[in-house]
Amino acid sequence: MPDELETLLRAQRLDFTQPPMAAITARARLLRRRRRAVQAGAVALTLAAVAVPFLVPGDTPPPQVAASSPAPPGGVYTGGGITINGLPSLPRDLPGTIDDAEFIDADRGFLLTRTCAAASCTAWVNTTTDGGRTWSTARAPGAFGTPPLDAVPSLVVTGSRIALIGPDGTRSSSADGVSWDTASGPATTPGTALPGDARLVLLGSQVTALLHDGTTLVAPAVQPPLTVSWVSPVRAGDASWWVAGTIDGHPAVAVSRDGGLSWTPKTFPGGGTARVSFLGRDVYVALIDPAVKPSGLLGVASSADGGATFAEPRSPAGTTVGGDLVPLLDGRLLLVDGAGHWLASTDRGGTWQRITGLHATDRLARTQTGWVAYGMSTIYTAYSVDGTTWQKIDAQ
Repeated sequence: MPDELETLLRAQRLDFTQPPMAAITARARLLRRRRRAVQAGAVALTLAAVAVPFLVPGDTPPPQVAASSPAPPGGVYTGGGITINGLPSLPRDLPGTIDDAEFIDADRGFLLTRTCAAASCTAWVNTTTDGGRTWSTARAPGAFGTPPLDAVPSLVVTGSRIALIGPDGTRSSSADGVSWDTASGPATTPGTALPGDARLVLLGSQVTALLHDGTTLVAPAVQPPLTVSWVSPVRAGDASWWVAGTIDGHPAVAVSRDGGLSWTPKTFPGGGTARVSFLGRDVYVALIDPAVKPSGLLGVASSADGGATFAEPRSPAGTTVGGDLVPLLDGRLLLVDGAGHWLASTDRGGTWQRITGLHATDRLARTQTGWVAYGMSTIYTAYSVDGTTWQKIDAQ
């Protein structure tokens, strides 16, 4: 390049007569032969770069290559301050239907999919590393690949690993959804506080905890003093563990602030059972009637002091609920009802207003890193970190 550049500049300064194009071409060809012996690959790139800027007057410039068009964006659906970001096309088909979804972080996620015939099923674990835009699929390991119809494994994230846990406590753990470590046997009770990175798991009516290695199963030093039907997948902001169920037929919750060494129960009036949602110091207990389909929302009890005290439950008339309540950063509560409608409450669950403009959705569920919406417009699953902005994942 210095030879051509120097020649061109000298010609411009001294007003030399421009040599014919044939001479320039011959010289360029000679230079290429000389330099190829010393700098084989680099010279070809250099000459190609120089050839475009230094055109002889009257020469036709090379054609411009148009940039490739980006993939068309999906639709964006908004209502009530909630945004659902869509896909540019229908979601790709994975084997089976989606039973469970978990994300380790905003990029790494897993889907458990399953097809069933007669009394048995086939299960797959699907893995994404780009937030759900692409997926790889592998048969679930060992016996988890062919679970009985009534023994669907649970998909659990603990630390940076994913685990499958069967109803009998058998578990397999993986960092990538391909290589698995398997363990079995009952949970041990070490008598010490649970580590902070454990994940509570309900086996039958017994509360257990899966440790960060994904295969070690332990029980808390003391079982909660209620019939447990639900455990929180994450700890609250003050590091407390929450479980819910019933005491003497009444909905109840219990909280442990010392890693399972002790539990403080709280019973609410009426029948049904309970589930807990929390954000910061706000704790919300959804009182649910599971005997009706879809489940009825009997009331919401809220606490502004981390669950130390609760206000009297407020009972919304005729409201149903699909899954969990979602506390939003703006102070509202969000749910989807049994008809798939999205509703928001500005008074801590006392009254609910329908949000229009959003897809009908089956249920919302808490995960380790956010929230998952299942059955959105029947075929979609969506993920959200904060409950306000949702992204459909490219899978069904």
